[in-house]
Amino acid sequence: MKKFILLSLLIGLLIFGFFKARGYYYWQKEKERRATFYENLVDTSSPTVGKDSIMIEYQQDMRLIHTYVPPDYEKDSTSRYPVIYMMDGESSFNDLENMGPEWEIDEVINVASQQGKQTAIVIGINQAEDRDAEYTPFINDDNPDAHGTEFANWVTTDLKTWVDNNFRTKTDAASTSIGGISRSGMMAYFMLMQHPDIFGNAIIQSPSMWVDHDKLFAMALSKEQLSDKKIFISVGQYEGNIMVPHAEEIYDKFSALGLGDNHLKFQLIENESHWHITWRKSFALAYPWLMDK
Repeated sequence: MKKFILLSLLIGLLIFGFFKARGYYYWQKEKERRATFYENLVDTSSPTVGKDSIMIEYQQDMRLIHTYVPPDYEKDSTSRYPVIYMMDGESSFNDLENMGPEWEIDEVINVASQQGKQTAIVIGINQAEDRDAEYTPFINDDNPDAHGTEFANWVTTDLKTWVDNNFRTKTDAASTSIGGISRSGMMAYFMLMQHPDIFGNAIIQSPSMWVDHDKLFAMALSKEQLSDKKIFISVGQYEGNIMVPHAEEIYDKFSALGLGDNHLKFQLIENESHWHITWRKSFALAYPWLMDK
C-alpha cells in the first residue's frame, strides 16, 4: 500500500513538473515573440487615419479620438458608410501609438476597399487613465468609482452626434457597431444590451465578464430586439479557464434566444493568449463577417 501511494505521488509530481515546464517554455517563447514587436516600433497607420479631441462633459475632460475613413472616402462625396466604434482605440491603427502590435483595422478595411467590398468608418476611442472605472458599468467593491454607464451614454449621445455631423455616416442601428477587447470587450457586450436602439452589431473580443458576471448576464433583450443584430465573439485559445468559458457563455446566451449563424459567430483564436495579436487576428475575421449583410 505504501509503495502504491509513493508511486502515485511520484507520478503526480512528474506530471505536475511536466506541465509546469511546458508552461514555462511556452511563456518564454511568448515573451520572445512579444519582444520583437517592442524593439522596432514605427508608425504603421494608413494615410486616412486622423486624430481629434472631444469633450466628455461629465468628466470635464478632453478625450483623444482616432478616426479612419476608407481610401475612397474623399473621391466620392455622396456615399455614406457604416460606423464601427472601437474602445481601447489607441490600439486600432498604429504600432507606435499603441506601443505594441496594432489591430490592423485600417489594413483590413483597405483590402476590402481594393476588392470592391463594403468599407466602414472606424472611430477609435482612447482609453482613460482610469480605464477600469470607465470600462466598468456597475459600482462594486473592486470598482467604487465605476462610471461605465455614463461613458456608454456619452458614446451614444455626444460622441455619436459629433461623428454623424462630421462624417458621412449611416446613422441607423444596423449600420452602427460597438467593439472592444478584454474589459472593453465586456463593455461592448454591455453597450449592445444597454443601447440596442443605437448599436445593431458588436465585436466582443476576450470579454472580461468576471468584472460583474451575474449582473452582466442578467441583462436581457427580447428576441425581437436581437433579430436584426450581428454579434461576433472571440477569445484566445490560451486565455484560461475563466475567459474562455465566459466567452462561450455569451455565445450560448444569444444562441438560446434564436440567433443563427448569420447573426451570431464564436471564434476561438488558436494558439493565442490575451494580447494584441489575438485581437488583430480576431478583427480580420470579424470585419468581413460583420459587413456581409
